[in-house]
Amino acid sequence: QTRRGNIMSLPLPGVIKIIALEYNYEERRDEASSTLFFKDTSTAHNPTLINVFYTTGGVMTKLSHPRSGYKQLWRTNAYDSVASLAAIFENPRVHTGKGYRSAGNAVRGCIKCGEEKKRGEFSNNQWRKGQGESKCTSC
Repeated sequence: QTRRGNIMSLPLPGVIKIIALEYNYEERRDEASSTLFFKDTSTAHNPTLINVFYTTGGVMTKLSHPRSGYKQLWRTNAYDSVASLAAIFENPRVHTGKGYRSAGNAVRGCIKCGEEKKRGEFSNNQWRKGQGESKCTSC
């Protein structure tokens, strides 16, 4: 099952929960703000955490890095299918090449033209409205 949207088709929450279970993750808290929260059940000390933002395709992973310690990685538009989300649960360190965030390169889709545009192509007011609500200055 997938959700239909302007830009991508994302797995529904029930499907995401099944994927998590298949990779030995359990829900660690109740769903909030279109986000599902999971914890790796194979380790008690610094467990890998995965938050899935199921309306935007975003993912936050928090895991123990061999050199840097316990760190978070935020990715927008990190997955666009069941298979790409399953790859993240299978290996949370996977480098998908999509959605890595830095303030200067932040992008989002315009609700009017549907194009992915950089932060500077939105007014401050439109950018504050958030993903799925913003119109670019060209529109």
